[in-house]
Amino acid sequence: MTARLRTLATAAVVLLVPIVVASPAAAEAPLDVIVAEAVPASDRAERAVRAAGGQVGRPLGLIGGFSATIPEAAWAAVQASPAVAGLWTDGSVQLTDYDANLEQYDRLPPNRVWRQAIGLPSVPPGTNGAGVTVAVLDTGITRHPDLQNRVKARVDLTPDGGGYDTYGHGTHMTGLVAGNGQRSSGQWVGVAPGASVVPVRIAEWNGATDISEVLGALEWIYNNRTRYGIRVLNLSFGTDSTQKHQLDPLNHAVQRLWSAGVMVVVAAGNRGPGGQNIDKPGDDPFVVTVGAADTKNTVGTTDDVLAEFSSHGPTGENVAKPDLVAPGISIVSHRATGSTLDQMRPAARVGTYYFKGHGTSQATAIVSGVAALMFQAAPTMTPNEAKAALVGTTSPGLGGQPGAGSGLVNAAAAVEAARTRAYQRNPANVGLERSAGTGSIDSSRGGSKPYTDLNGDGVPEQVSGNIDALGNTFDSTAWAARPWNASTAPNSPWAPYINVSAGWRTTPWTPDAWAGLGWDEPSWTAQSWRDAGLDPGNWTAQSWRSEAWN
Repeated sequence: MTARLRTLATAAVVLLVPIVVASPAAAEAPLDVIVAEAVPASDRAERAVRAAGGQVGRPLGLIGGFSATIPEAAWAAVQASPAVAGLWTDGSVQLTDYDANLEQYDRLPPNRVWRQAIGLPSVPPGTNGAGVTVAVLDTGITRHPDLQNRVKARVDLTPDGGGYDTYGHGTHMTGLVAGNGQRSSGQWVGVAPGASVVPVRIAEWNGATDISEVLGALEWIYNNRTRYGIRVLNLSFGTDSTQKHQLDPLNHAVQRLWSAGVMVVVAAGNRGPGGQNIDKPGDDPFVVTVGAADTKNTVGTTDDVLAEFSSHGPTGENVAKPDLVAPGISIVSHRATGSTLDQMRPAARVGTYYFKGHGTSQATAIVSGVAALMFQAAPTMTPNEAKAALVGTTSPGLGGQPGAGSGLVNAAAAVEAARTRAYQRNPANVGLERSAGTGSIDSSRGGSKPYTDLNGDGVPEQVSGNIDALGNTFDSTAWAARPWNASTAPNSPWAPYINVSAGWRTTPWTPDAWAGLGWDEPSWTAQSWRDAGLDPGNWTAQSWRSEAWN
């Protein structure tokens, strides 16, 4: 991504509500803060910061304030100054308390038996996902022979517009869902090698995205689900937001898809044990939330354990999560050659065309593939019935262990339950109430707040407050009330920035139609991880989890 100097010709006026928060926990290091001024034209707030022993940083005209560094002990004094309208902490996205350190698994041999462990060889011949389309909302896709002509469309909401994966995560997910193993002579096959896919790209080389961009992508999937035959959505993404699912816009969006007949399969997250660590929207009671199992590279299930990084529930609203688990360590899938992950993790490469991945993302893609097999077996099945069948047919062993939900997914049993409609009269989610969607979009972001050039001056600002990544004020009440259909689609603020290419063909696109995103100022202006000064040895903390790809 180049420095974004070409932005929207008419930037909207952004209203950022000042946030007053309690004093942060004590820390030895000075605090990086954002200061909103009561009177932006004066220098009184700047003088208040300096009087408290702080240093004034760059102006933030968009919010009528500036960045600054202050001693922790000065927080209360600066906050109490009549010249300060609001004060909150600033900083790049950080890894949560649990460091998954997924790279440690790169040295392990590839898991060659996970397909057997989940019963795929016992799925009836001919049940391969044919006729079912899985949307993969992620970082795009790399051209790969294992997908042949089963890519129905490449959708891109980023300034690049091409739909191709420069980060490396989405390619891996898509291969696990639907790769046919052609380049490996059948060795590295996905779960549903007959299924079609629609990759929807929401992040470029640095993996940076925003909740508002995700919402725009989810609306596109909703409005195009019938056209492309989308029955399953793979969402290996999440934030650490603790906003109640009854109000959160992201929860509301995935529930719209669910109610429209699209089964949404979501990663639990890689934040480990401790409870209430489920990423949003995996906290949603409707969706299928997937944790990761360590199957010890064996076919039998007696030695299976929950992967140490897999997030534990319940959620903050005491919803039992995850719903089930799938293999999530040393899983081989498609390699996005030259992508960020490919360059920074050479030990994970498996030959020229494949790559090892680890996390609840991989587990989620596996379950999405199983769901595709189920919908082929029972095309009229609802997501509620499919969820009940998935959760009700898991293999014994892990069931009941903290963080493992009902246990390890059993593909053969789930497909048979779908074929016989065993759960038609006993579906999941009965009696659940849908999210209002009227909560704060900023709260939905949690700690995942990217940077972009909101006002077109060539300097990035953090996307914070009730605005979207395009600089528009986000009115969640009006957003939640607006129906999603063909007539209202042009009203989405993201509509002008969605490029759709058929299959592997390229649709002409004007690049840099909006400013794009980074997780901090260096990653916004840089074109690669090297330009951004990222340390390959610290990639987990810098990007893999902090950028919300599980």
